[in-house]
Amino acid sequence: MHASPAIDCAAAPAACEPAPAGGEDLFEAAVLFTDMRGSSDLVTRTTPREFFRLLNASLSAQAECVRGFEGDVVKYTGDGLMAVFRGMGRSSLALRCALALARTCEHEHRLPFGIGVADGPVLAGFVGPDAPGERRQYDVVGAAVHLAARLCAMAAAGEVMTTTSTHDTAQLPAASLRAMGPVAVPGFPEAIECVAFERGAATASL
Repeated sequence: MHASPAIDCAAAPAACEPAPAGGEDLFEAAVLFTDMRGSSDLVTRTTPREFFRLLNASLSAQAECVRGFEGDVVKYTGDGLMAVFRGMGRSSLALRCALALARTCEHEHRLPFGIGVADGPVLAGFVGPDAPGERRQYDVVGAAVHLAARLCAMAAAGEVMTTTSTHDTAQLPAASLRAMGPVAVPGFPEAIECVAFERGAATASL
């Protein structure tokens, strides 16, 4: 379950709202992705109504956590979400949120998920035809978005993967931090230094 509509233009997060003049907004952001593990197996063992109930409860709780760390949910990605954090301290906020989400994952026995975080310039705006009656969608794009999504896909259930530079910028002390060294990330020409907060990681800054 990876196909997902972007958030509707009428519901664009206020913190990421495009600049009125040009319609797009370029800014630095920490990007966070979550993605459920084993969703195909679970959906075949439950009724559509039960699966929807479990998924909606999980995503709603994740969105509440994101808002609690001053982030904005850009879109739901089928069985996960994408969020952005901007401004001073964005890397710290995103990683603190990711670790809080990872702790909730310990209780999500039926809906475990991995988490990826990356930082960099992104562009926010509306995609789709600008014509009467046509649906437009709000989205955020950039290399940091793709990197966070790739790291999320590589993370184990309850694990947070991020780049070493994002972690160093956040200056977040944590237990169970594992240096992964240069990691070959699909779609990126060079290996990227990464670290992972293993399942059950705790931080003094939360």
